[in-house]
Amino acid sequence: MSVVEKIAANIGKKTRNILDFDDDTEEVVIYGAINLIQTSVSFLLIMAIGLIFDVLYESLLFTISISILKKYSGGAHASSSGRCLFIGNAISVSFSLVISKILCKRNIWEIMVIGILCIVITLFIIIKKAPVDSENKPITSDKMRKRLKRNSIITIIICSIVMVIALLIFIASSNIVYIKTFECICFGILWQSLTLVKPTIKFLHKIDSLLPF
Repeated sequence: MSVVEKIAANIGKKTRNILDFDDDTEEVVIYGAINLIQTSVSFLLIMAIGLIFDVLYESLLFTISISILKKYSGGAHASSSGRCLFIGNAISVSFSLVISKILCKRNIWEIMVIGILCIVITLFIIIKKAPVDSENKPITSDKMRKRLKRNSIITIIICSIVMVIALLIFIASSNIVYIKTFECICFGILWQSLTLVKPTIKFLHKIDSLLPF
C-alpha cells in the first residue's frame, strides 16, 4: 500500500467513526480521498517544477487540458501513484518547454496548420478508441461507454472553440500568452488522445517498468 493509499485509508476510517456509515460508503470516501490527494500533489509539483523552468502557465494549462479529456476518454495508467506523478510531470514540463521555447515562435500560419492537424488527429483517435478503461475500473455498460465517448467529443469541440478564440485574440492583440494558450490546449488534448493507442500505452508501460520506485 502506497503512502497516499495509507493516508486515504486513515481518512476513510476516521470519517466512518465520526459519521457512522457502512463499508461501501467508506470505500467511496477512500477512493475520493486518493483522487484528491493525488491531484493536489500533482498540481503542487507541476507548479514547483513549472516555476523552476519558467513554464508555470504552460505546464498548468497543458495538464488541465489533459485532465479534462482524460476524465471521459480514459487512457494509459501508471502502476503506482508515485510513478504516475513522475511520468505526468515529466511529460507536462517537456511539452511546456517545447511550446514556450520553440513552437510559440512559429509564424501564425504554421501554428494554425499545427492546430488543425492536432484537432483532426485527436478527433479521429477519440472516435475510434475512446473510452479506454483499465483493469481496476472496467467499463461494463454500453450506455456508459457511449456517454463517455460523446462527452470526449464534446470536450474536444469546446477546446477547439477556446483555441479559436485564443487565436483571434492573439491576432488582435499580438499577446504571446494567447498563442501559448492555443498550443497548450492543442497539445494537451493531442497527447491525451495518444495515450489511448497501443504504441503509446506500450511506451508508457515500458517507462513505468524501468522506474525504481
